[in-house]
Amino acid sequence: MRTIWISVLLILLAGAAGINNAQEISKFGKVSDEELQMVSIPEDPEADAVWLFDRGDIEIILENNRYKLKLKQHARIKILSEEGKEYANFRIPYWHEDHIISLKAHTVLPGGKKIKLDGKQIFDEQEKNLKYKVFALPGVEIGAVIEYELEKISEYVHLLEPWYFQNQEFTRVSQYSVVMLPGFSYHVFFRNTFDIEPTVEDILKVGLSYRLKEYTWTMRNLPPVKNEPYMRTLEDYRAALHFQLIAFKDQYQYIKFIDSWPELVKKQRSFYDKYLKEETELKDLLQKLNLQPLSDLEKIKTLYDYVRENIVTTSRGSQYISTESGNVLKESKGTGAEKNILLVNLLNLAGFNADPLLLSTRSHGRVWENTPMLEQFNYMLAYVQAGINTYVLDTQDKYCPFGMLPVEDLVETGLLIDEGEGFFIKIPHPRATNMAYCNTTSELSPEGDLRAATRVRYEGYRAIAARNELADSEEKEFIEETLRESFGEVEIDSFEIQGKEDLESPLAILVHYRVPAYAQANGNMLYLSAPILNRFEENPFKREKRYFPVEFPYNIADSEDLTISLPEGFQVMEHPQAVINRQTGKLTFMNSWKQEETTIKLQRQFMRQQLYFQPREYQELRNFYDSVVQADQGQIVLGRAEAAAEGR
Repeated sequence: MRTIWISVLLILLAGAAGINNAQEISKFGKVSDEELQMVSIPEDPEADAVWLFDRGDIEIILENNRYKLKLKQHARIKILSEEGKEYANFRIPYWHEDHIISLKAHTVLPGGKKIKLDGKQIFDEQEKNLKYKVFALPGVEIGAVIEYELEKISEYVHLLEPWYFQNQEFTRVSQYSVVMLPGFSYHVFFRNTFDIEPTVEDILKVGLSYRLKEYTWTMRNLPPVKNEPYMRTLEDYRAALHFQLIAFKDQYQYIKFIDSWPELVKKQRSFYDKYLKEETELKDLLQKLNLQPLSDLEKIKTLYDYVRENIVTTSRGSQYISTESGNVLKESKGTGAEKNILLVNLLNLAGFNADPLLLSTRSHGRVWENTPMLEQFNYMLAYVQAGINTYVLDTQDKYCPFGMLPVEDLVETGLLIDEGEGFFIKIPHPRATNMAYCNTTSELSPEGDLRAATRVRYEGYRAIAARNELADSEEKEFIEETLRESFGEVEIDSFEIQGKEDLESPLAILVHYRVPAYAQANGNMLYLSAPILNRFEENPFKREKRYFPVEFPYNIADSEDLTISLPEGFQVMEHPQAVINRQTGKLTFMNSWKQEETTIKLQRQFMRQQLYFQPREYQELRNFYDSVVQADQGQIVLGRAEAAAEGR
């Protein structure tokens, strides 16, 4: 499915690697007159900014008898528009155990004046295991050049920093160099581009009596990779260079590191084995739950529901865990991964064959099966066999029923960490379309006020999303916000929520409400759009062209019935035309209008039954949404009967 868009991108990037460019990566602060005078770039005339260059230099150093990584980053960006000024706001991530030893940045105005970033304007933030350097460059205006340079030290020699050649704007030059000490051996992996041959140079470092090898990879004139609606993650599409340490050798030792999936599975299983135990607390729970009379499916579901409902999720977690299952059970809290290892333990105690399953979530990026690296994964699920049936389970979301996975888990494959060599399995996706049914009866006053009663029913992932939103807000606040998105300010008279705690059932909401001045009054006429709850206000796909796929997490469908009682003395002068738009079974939109003496009725259906749209399908998809928006915004015109008669 990905062949076409990858082929197009590879052609672009192969050319980018080979183009000769006089642009040099100059020293910090050496901004040229050409860079200052630039007002646009011919390759991308609508660009908001351009990376003049983006360079990374990494080397392995020996410091206090310990090997460390030293990384230097240096980037220079030209601001070309008002929107481009956003690139002056930086939030640079780094691992919490790494150390940034130097950071400097400045703004160079079109006239050449430099405004340095004051160290007091740099702030530190931390989220879990990531730290951030946060700053905004001062005095930025259209035409300015911004520049930063930082150095950091890391003790994680086994994992060289990956390098992403492309940015969200056009990049003139992107370059990455690596200096190796003798004895280190790495695999190099290219993603979203053909292999690029590095230039190799012998260099001499102060304090060393021998020369080192410096490998440099350069790409030029790179198209941008922008965040777009329904794009899983930029990292899936950017041309990149990844490294994996495979061996270290010196005069005293030879250490071979993981370079195959079976080796990775074996090592990760040895880590999980410390947490896969038959603890007393778990045995006591099984006795309390009395699973004996139940079928295999009922047993698995009972254990899943217990962990999901009774253990509070503190965070999603990662592929690692740090708390034993007995303590998670006693404290009634744990990360999603810790809850899942608890479930694995319970399932094994109940007589099933259960194992951890490594996953890379949607926002983390696809797994490349030719690259056996643990860092490709960021989460762990539970996998269980019951006879010929297998189940993939994730207990982190309190409102995710058995048989479904949280949206972030809806990816292609996961890696099973069993007692053997492991293997990749296909992650199951639910087949049911995720429906929202809506029925509204309403009446309009002569002044244009709307009084309505709406019953909406959410199914599947629509119900999971609604339940999670309800959990994070007051019930009335949630309903008000839902109505406000379609109607503006509303006044709720009463409401009822059904099925909030019963995850196996749809979530239903019945609400009575008023919308003051919903219709626009003009003399003897009233103008309004249909009060549709699931209307599309705008097309999510705004760009005329798209070079990367559109990837929806799940399919959806809306079915809506609407009745509007007309104000006394008014009749329908005009209403939108019926629409039928079917796109080869994957996209469907239909609406039909029925006019009666005192009412007007609308039936509306929307359905999308395809998750993946290739770039060549993008225009068709965009046009489809344009037609839906146009239909949903269609105007109803009402007029007083006497005015209509006079008009005739």
